[in-house]
Amino acid sequence: MGYVTSCTVGVTFHPVGQTVSAEYYVSEILGKTLMSTMNRKRERGTVVERKMLKNMSRAIFQQDGAPAHTTNMTQNWLRSNLKSFWARGTWPANSPDLSPIENIWSILKDDLDSIGEIKEIKMLENRLKTAWSNISPEVLDKLMDGMPKRIHKCIELSGGYIGK
Repeated sequence: MGYVTSCTVGVTFHPVGQTVSAEYYVSEILGKTLMSTMNRKRERGTVVERKMLKNMSRAIFQQDGAPAHTTNMTQNWLRSNLKSFWARGTWPANSPDLSPIENIWSILKDDLDSIGEIKEIKMLENRLKTAWSNISPEVLDKLMDGMPKRIHKCIELSGGYIGK
């Protein structure tokens, strides 16, 4: 079973029990999960309840180079449905230190490591959903607010590793 997030700033856990085709990605992940996430209005609540940014007009959708993300179908859907996104080829390859989602995956991994062995898929799915919900809005704000600094540092290092 594979697990994906709908997007870096989407802050939504979406378990997937199949290979993610472009059709599934556009219909289920972008069309349903991402759009409901982007349209949240609540100022307060858990990370899965509140809007992602105080000013959603600043949100830029970014994804990696997974095959379902780079198809013409996906790129056309993004152009038609999102105000701002980084199109195929915009995001630098192999740049995990620039992507906030990598920090979130690390937080999730630390949470999972703290509970010991997980023997069943359903247990893993439930634990990931709980861990995802426990990420504080302040952590997400810090990750998003730090993007400009990380980008400038990467440029300063001519694309080199930023580190911690």
